[in-house]
Amino acid sequence: MKKGLLAISIIALSSITLLAQNEIDALRFSQDAPLGTARFTAMSGAFGSLGGEFSALSLNPAGIGMYQFSEFSFTPSFSLNSNTSYYGNKETDYKSGLKIGNIGLVFSSLRENSEWKRINFAIGWNQLANYNSNIRTQGENNTSSIADNILAISQGNSIDELNTLYSAPAFWTNLIDLANNSVDTTTDWYAQDNGNYISHVNGNSSKTQTKNIHSSGGKNEFIFSIGGSFNEQLYLGATIGVPTLDYYEKSTYSETNFEDTINGLQGFDLHEELSVYGAGLNLKLGAILRVNDNLKLGAALHTPTAYSIEETFSTSLTTHFTEESFTERSNTNYFEYDLITPWKAILSASSLLNKNILLSADYEIVDYSFSSMHSSQYTFTDENNVIQELYTKASNIRLGAEINIKPFVVRAGYSKYGSAFANKDYSKENFSFGLGINNGGYYLDAAYVLSQGNGEHLLYSEDYINPVSLVNTNHSLVFTLGFRY
Repeated sequence: MKKGLLAISIIALSSITLLAQNEIDALRFSQDAPLGTARFTAMSGAFGSLGGEFSALSLNPAGIGMYQFSEFSFTPSFSLNSNTSYYGNKETDYKSGLKIGNIGLVFSSLRENSEWKRINFAIGWNQLANYNSNIRTQGENNTSSIADNILAISQGNSIDELNTLYSAPAFWTNLIDLANNSVDTTTDWYAQDNGNYISHVNGNSSKTQTKNIHSSGGKNEFIFSIGGSFNEQLYLGATIGVPTLDYYEKSTYSETNFEDTINGLQGFDLHEELSVYGAGLNLKLGAILRVNDNLKLGAALHTPTAYSIEETFSTSLTTHFTEESFTERSNTNYFEYDLITPWKAILSASSLLNKNILLSADYEIVDYSFSSMHSSQYTFTDENNVIQELYTKASNIRLGAEINIKPFVVRAGYSKYGSAFANKDYSKENFSFGLGINNGGYYLDAAYVLSQGNGEHLLYSEDYINPVSLVNTNHSLVFTLGFRY
């Protein structure tokens, strides 16, 4: 199967990659932006050494050893995501949605007359990423057209050999044509099908380029955890994680308002549709040491996640001429492949001050260049080489604070997720706040998170156009209801 021809250092899926699976998928599905319980979220996930929190079992499973009661938690969350693009015009698009951030059940078992005071179990799931997003870009371009890119990948191929996702639809809708398109009347076929094509768009003339991208889905992880407490000083735990992927993207790229075209072309629309489903498996190991009543230290190691992924990808192209329009749809391309995500290591510390102020910090290292893609249908040699060259080791920092002001608990947090790119700073920051009430038998928590980050989107090959700058802002409201018994 043919693959993308260029290494594209962008965050969003780019056009003219010929198939969907590439280094962009590897990054998208390797990154986490956890929104679990409201307490976890309000402290920006800085729970590596705290424990007693269900969402933290996806970070440091040793925290399960601190549960003294069985517990059930349920967390709905609402998000409002906005993307602002800068491509001549400033364009902002929004998308909102309601998701379940966490459902968890913990079983705590007290062991009397034993150094292992508790052996606890947990089952449930946590949300690791939210893919709901809308992006709109629009600007004027008088130096290139996506038709130039399609023309370049078409040259040298006979009509029957044209790429079925882009080149063939472009040919049969007259976006591109044979340089000599005379027809042999005896065979009713093109007389000079020699792989020499021309474009009906003058790339050097002024035109309006627009793209709308609508994506949805998320990454969730089913977890099965076990751990215990050794003399209330050392806590050990393990989590088997079964993450699932669900990603859908539909985009429409358009060119209109041509200053100059050939044969009366008024505009065209290129539609791309991508669906991704996958499931994986990983193991998380963790330990927490209670140094004294006021200081705890934590460490956790996550194995790579081994994903099995299925994708479908299709395109359609519609051209609008002065008197008529033409539409051509590609077949739906189905592909299966495996993805290995990076290892992850986490070091943590937390301190209790004046018996009512809790401070915590996590330091996390993820090497995104470790990711790799594999398939029995395709070697992925080029893509894996690009992953090693394009991506790098990233450091993530999470800070949290909690103050007990009875009857309320006030929380705040900050986190910064380092850039996965070797040569570009696309780090992301989260600012979080929260409030909780805990009466022992039940608790109710609420949190707000503001997430901000920069990125790029490439309309087509960097041989013809520069990436479009993006600014992403996400607002999340999270609520958790929990019961202890």
